[in-house]
Amino acid sequence: MKIETKLATANIQKNYKRAIYTIISIILCTTLLFTTILVISSLKKGITSGLETEYNDYQIIIRNISTNDFNKIKDKDFIEKIYIQYTDDGELQTLEKPYFINSAQNFNIFIKYTDVKDVCKNSTDIVNTLFINVREASNKVEFNEKLLTMYGLIGVGINGNLICTMQANYSYIVDLLIVLVLVVFSILFIIILYNAFLITINERKKDYAVLRSVGSTEKQILKMIFIEECIIGIIGIIIGGMLSIIFSSVLLHQLNNIMLNSGFTFTLYIDAKYILLSLVIIIINIYISSIIPSVKASSTSIMQNIRNNKQIKYKRKNSFLEKILPIEGKLALRDAKRNRNKYRTIIILLVVCITSYITVNTYIKYEEVTESLVDKYKVDAQISVDTEQNIDYKTILSNYEKEYSDNLKYIEYKMTGLNFLIEPTEAILTNSSDTYDDGKKSENMVVIGLEDTVYRDYIEKAGGIYGDIIIYNNKTIAEINDDFTTTYYSKKAFKEDYNLQISLIATNYMTDSVDYKYQKVNCNTLKNNIILTDHLLEEFSDFTTKYQAPIIFVNMDMLQSINSDVEKYNLSNNYQITKFIWSDVDATYARIKCDNIIGFSNYIENIKQKQNIEIDATYYTLDNQEKIIYINIIKLMLNSILLAIIIIGIISTVNILNASLSERKQEFKIISDIGAQKKNIKNILLYEDIYMFSKATIISIIISIPIIYIIVKSMQNIIVLEKLQIPLVSICLFILMLFVMSLIVTITLAKSIKLKK
Repeated sequence: MKIETKLATANIQKNYKRAIYTIISIILCTTLLFTTILVISSLKKGITSGLETEYNDYQIIIRNISTNDFNKIKDKDFIEKIYIQYTDDGELQTLEKPYFINSAQNFNIFIKYTDVKDVCKNSTDIVNTLFINVREASNKVEFNEKLLTMYGLIGVGINGNLICTMQANYSYIVDLLIVLVLVVFSILFIIILYNAFLITINERKKDYAVLRSVGSTEKQILKMIFIEECIIGIIGIIIGGMLSIIFSSVLLHQLNNIMLNSGFTFTLYIDAKYILLSLVIIIINIYISSIIPSVKASSTSIMQNIRNNKQIKYKRKNSFLEKILPIEGKLALRDAKRNRNKYRTIIILLVVCITSYITVNTYIKYEEVTESLVDKYKVDAQISVDTEQNIDYKTILSNYEKEYSDNLKYIEYKMTGLNFLIEPTEAILTNSSDTYDDGKKSENMVVIGLEDTVYRDYIEKAGGIYGDIIIYNNKTIAEINDDFTTTYYSKKAFKEDYNLQISLIATNYMTDSVDYKYQKVNCNTLKNNIILTDHLLEEFSDFTTKYQAPIIFVNMDMLQSINSDVEKYNLSNNYQITKFIWSDVDATYARIKCDNIIGFSNYIENIKQKQNIEIDATYYTLDNQEKIIYINIIKLMLNSILLAIIIIGIISTVNILNASLSERKQEFKIISDIGAQKKNIKNILLYEDIYMFSKATIISIIISIPIIYIIVKSMQNIIVLEKLQIPLVSICLFILMLFVMSLIVTITLAKSIKLKK
C-alpha cells in the first residue's frame, strides 16, 4: 500500500467524527438525487407500460372522416402516427407513411402527435382545417382521456369557439422535478459538500503543514486528500444508493395508494441510464466540492497552515447593532464578521430551507384552493340503458359493489319534456311563457318519473299524498352578458296562492295568419292534485341550469300514462305534441353516487367492451377526481423534496456549528481567562444564532416575494381569488420551529465546551 493511501486511511480513522459528518452529507445528497430520479423513471415506465402500447398511444380520434378530409390533415408535421378504423366496431390498423387511403366510405382515424403536450394546439389546428362545426364536434372529435390524464392534461375538449381547451395542465410537473434535481439540488449538493470538505481539510491544515515540513510535495498531499475523499465518497454513495431504493419504494407505495383503482400501479424501475446519469452528477458534484479546498490546503504556505488564520477577515467598523447590543452581542457580531465563510454557508442553508418551505407550501395551498373551488356535483355518474335490450343494469351495479366494496347509491328515473297549458294565467310569474290567441299561456316543463320508494319519500317531504304531482317551483333564468358569459339566477315559476291546473297541449303555428294555436290533450293523470315545493332532489340539481324549466316529479306509472296519452294523440291528430328535450320512454336512467368514480368508470367501460352492450354513461366528477389525484401526487412529491432539503440543511448546519466550536476552543479559553463564564459564552453563541437566523429570514422573504408573484400569476389562469392564499400561519410556525431547533442545537453544542474553573 502506497504511503498516500496509508496516510489517507489513518486520517479517516483519526478524525472519524468529521469523516462521519462528511459521509452523512454525501449520503443525504445521494439519497435525494437517486430517490427523485428513481421515482421519476418508475413513473415514466409505469405510464408507458400502462398506456403507450400498440393501438393505445393515440391522443385524438376523428370519426366519420372522408378521404378528401383525411388528405387535408395527413401531412401535418405534428402527426407521428395514424391508425385507421373502417367501422365503429372494427379493429385498428396502422397506416404506413406516406399515408394514402382511397375509400368510398367514411372511416375513423386515431392520431398520435409528436409531442403529447401540444395536444390542444394540434387538435385546434385539425378542427379548423376540417371546418368541423360546434354540432359536429361533440360526435366527431374524441380524446384519449386516460392517456392524456396520466400525462397531466386534465379535461381536454373542444369548446364552443372550436378551440381545444383543458381544465388543468400538470404536464410540466415532471419536467420541473427533473430541473430541480439536476440544477437546484446540484447547487445545494455542491454547497453542502464543499463546506463539509472545507471543514475537514481546515482542521487538518496543521497536519499537512507538518508533512510539508518533512519533505512531502503538494502533489503528494493533494493525492492523499483525493484518496481520502474517494473512500468517503464511495461509502456515502453506496449507503445513499441503498437508502434511495428504500425511500423510492415507500414513495411509490404512497403513490399507489393515491392512484388506487385508477388502473395504474407503479413499481420500482431501475433504469441504467438514469442511474448512470445520477452517478455522474454525484461524482462531478463531489469533485467540484472537494477540488477547491484541496488545492488551497496543498498549496498554502507551511507557516500559514500552522497559524490557520486565513479564513479570518475583519475590517473594523462599528455598526448600529454593535452600539446597542450588550458585550456578548458585540462579540457575537464580530465573530460572525471575522468568520464570514462559515456563517455565510449557514445562512445560505437556512435561506434554502425557509425559501423552499414558503414557495412550496404557497403553491400547494393554491392547488388545494383549486380543488375546493371545483363544482361539487351531487351525483358522480349517470348511466342509461334501453329497456328493450333487456340490459340488467342493477345486477351490473350489484356486481361492482361486491367486487370493489363500494357502496353505491342510485336513483332510477325516466324523463321527457312537454308543453303544458297553465291555468289560471295569472299564476305564471315568468315572462318566458308562450301566449296564445285566447290570452292563455303555456310552459315547457321537464317531467321526471321516479321509482316508487323515492317518489313516496319526496311527496311526504313536500306535504302531499301518494298520487299528487310535485312541481319544483323555481325556474332558472339565463342572461347573456356583454362578454358572452352567462349569468344564472332563480325565480319563482308559479304563485302559490292559486289553485293551479295544468293541461298537456299540442301546438300548431299557422304561418299565414301568424297565429299560435293549441289543443288540449285528454290526460286524466294531470287532473291530480298539484304540490308546489322549493325543495329539489339534490340528485337533479344540475337540471335547473341544464333545461331552465320547471320540473314535474311523478311516479313511474304516472309518467307511463302521460307518454301513452301523447302517443295516442299523435297517431290520431294533425297537431303533434313535440318534446322540447330528447326523451325515450324506453330509456331508463340511473343517477349514481359512489366512493370511487375512477374505479366505477373503469368498471363500466370494461363491462361495455366485454359484454358488447350499450350503456350510455356520463361521469360528472371524473375529471375533478383525476385533478385531485394529481394535486395529491404533487403534494407528496414536493413535500418529500422539501423534507429532504430541510434534513440536509439542519444536519449540515450542525456540522458547521460543531466545527466552528472546535476551532474556537482556544478563543473561548482566552475569554474564560479574562473572566468570562460559561453563561457568557452561551450568550455569545445565542446572539450569533439570532443574527444568522434573522438575516436568513429576511433574505428568504425577499427571495420568496417574486417567486410567490409568479405562482399567483400562473394560478390566475385557473382560478380567480379575491385575496392571496399564502399560508402565513404555517410559514410562521415553520420559521419558529426552525429557530427553536437552531437554539437547541446551539445550546447543546455550547454544553460541550470545557472551560477552566
